[in-house]
Amino acid sequence: MVLDRLRAAVRRVRPVPAFTLERQPDALPKTGLFAEPVRVFSLRVLDPEPLADGRRRVQFLVEVRDAEDRRCSDLAVEARVRGPERERVVSGTTDLLGRIRFRMAGPAGEYAIAVTDVAAGGLAFDAARDTTTRAVVD
Repeated sequence: MVLDRLRAAVRRVRPVPAFTLERQPDALPKTGLFAEPVRVFSLRVLDPEPLADGRRRVQFLVEVRDAEDRRCSDLAVEARVRGPERERVVSGTTDLLGRIRFRMAGPAGEYAIAVTDVAAGGLAFDAARDTTTRAVVD
């Protein structure tokens, strides 16, 4: 009972601030930050890394730029990555240089990536450009 009175007194002195939920960053308008349409500027396969269990880790580096050739940081990128064992839809956010790495580990074979969306519909995406690549890992 005493504890309840103390809590009530503290609330009167220091009221609980009202809060509002903020929208997710990719739901916010990005118009004006980047010249549209954004595009995949570069899509490269990095050297595969050997793992302790004999498998390989394949890495794809995606770089996103806008219509004025500026690097696009903090944009969501969605891609479909396929390997000999499985296929996954993955997503992530570009870094300050407008780049993001996607990785997949597995046995030797063919790996491929296809970028399916950039900016989660918040900006026009030039999907007509070459947004797929393949790697054969021995």
